[in-house]
Amino acid sequence: MPRILAPAAASVGLAGLAPHDLRRAAASLAVAAGANVKAVRRMLGHASESMTLDVYAGLFGDDLDAAAGRWPPRRR
Repeated sequence: MPRILAPAAASVGLAGLAPHDLRRAAASLAVAAGANVKAVRRMLGHASESMTLDVYAGLFGDDLDAAAGRWPPRRR
């Protein structure tokens, strides 16, 4: 894998990219997009959802602002 990934990553300005970086990016983007945490936990092979959230849920600083913008819920 390093013989393929390293040159490909370097060619797009991401020298030093490792396979685990791709795993973290996929998990972080899934959590940020609102994926079911149980599904993300299973994808990663974590023992618990709390481990998944502890590792990946705090990576996006604008999440709190987005949540605040949805509160209070609108009535129809």
